Amino acid sequence: MPKHKTAQQWFTLIEQQALSGLSITDFCQQHNLSTKSFYYHRAKHHKKKAPQKSQSSFVAAQPAVPAPVPQPPLLQFKHGQSTVLLPSTTDTLWLAESKSLTPITNLHHPKMPSKL
Repeated sequence: MPKHKTAQQWFTLIEQQALSGLSITDFCQQHNLSTKSFYYHRAKHHKKKAPQKSQSSFVAAQPAVPAPVPQPPLLQFKHGQSTVLLPSTTDTLWLAESKSLTPITNLHHPKMPSKL
């Protein structure tokens, strides 16, 4: 290679060094390059590359959408025009006790019997 390298030649050398796995010092020794010149051209190369990279590496953030919380099915008790809705997870022993439903029935429909 001639003593003075073109920008394209430096670009090629910078890419080769990055792929070689060698340190910059070792790479420069193997290719008879000045480490000072290599660092200079590498910095110059990165300055040219930086604006393009920042534009192309932009990733638009997507807002997180909360997952819907599944609701248990409802138990529906009807008596006349009154309806009581309870989650299906309601304790069956609680449902079986007539005293448990008395406050609900008296509150919503005074004529509803205390036992279903």
